Amino acid sequence: MRYVCKIRKSKKNQHYVPKSHLKRFTIGGEKSLLWTFDKDYGEFEKLTSSIKKICAEDYYYYQVTPDKEIDHIALEDSISEVETIGNNIIDKVLASRFMPYVSISGIERGELAFYIALLLFRGPSFRDGVTETYGGIVKNILHQIWDKSNPPDALQKLVKKNGLSNVINVDINSTVSLDHMLNLANLSAQEFLKKEWVLVNAPDGVNFITGDVPVVFYPYQSGVGNIGPAHKSAEILYPISKSTALILSPSARPKEWIVIGQYSDSLLQEINKKVSKAALRYIYCSDRFEWLKGFNLNSGEGQRVVSSAGSKGINIVKNPWKRKSNKPIKQD
Repeated sequence: MRYVCKIRKSKKNQHYVPKSHLKRFTIGGEKSLLWTFDKDYGEFEKLTSSIKKICAEDYYYYQVTPDKEIDHIALEDSISEVETIGNNIIDKVLASRFMPYVSISGIERGELAFYIALLLFRGPSFRDGVTETYGGIVKNILHQIWDKSNPPDALQKLVKKNGLSNVINVDINSTVSLDHMLNLANLSAQEFLKKEWVLVNAPDGVNFITGDVPVVFYPYQSGVGNIGPAHKSAEILYPISKSTALILSPSARPKEWIVIGQYSDSLLQEINKKVSKAALRYIYCSDRFEWLKGFNLNSGEGQRVVSSAGSKGINIVKNPWKRKSNKPIKQD
């Protein structure tokens, strides 16, 4: 399919983890540099990373208009507005983190809840799984059509030898996940507002970390089983800076203000371990913390949507101007 865009170079590099969030985990004295731990290799990268280059993809929020034009700016602009609002509220929270409690308005609480929820669903950990699910549906339909068709003998022999999925690839635009991303963020944000919000401050000399999956969810109590982030029994963990983490916990009577929680070394380790395990591949921090290697992190683990369809025979089109081989598509 051929697409048209008159302003392809504008806002090309689009983040799924905001630079404003990553900036709070940078090396002391640096504005944009941090250390990256690669779970696939179990080591820190040799050089520091810039927050401008990580957790971003070209045209990540592109949409296809009814006229078959690419609009990669409208949704990016809307999400940037959400980021600005959320970032301003987080600055307010951090400015009050040494007070007996942190007070924000109901409107601010709702806006911050949506900001956090969107962080859960805007990354590849969610969007790729949704897109693969759509690809699986298309593959099933393709098999049904194949079974009822009468293709040429040469094609039949090729499919019999290699399998239909190895002969015919299914291209799925990543745009199919956008509605689910926004709808689930809104649904989860509503549930977040029913929880107790607790702020945990780390003392000088110890740090929280973040990753390519910056918000973590898990059962508040054991025995609940597998649950999603919008479940009433889910606890939400969001380190908002290297010094402060926000925890949203199920509560029958949540307070209207943000509670200042009790810090402990074991809690710090538990939080950092949860963030490390949830990361798809990359963990970001303000120093080369060698204790990360002691978490026994495994390549391929992480908090993600797993599609039963798998990725075989499915090509997720993330960049609308590149084929799977990365060769440019001819434009009109």
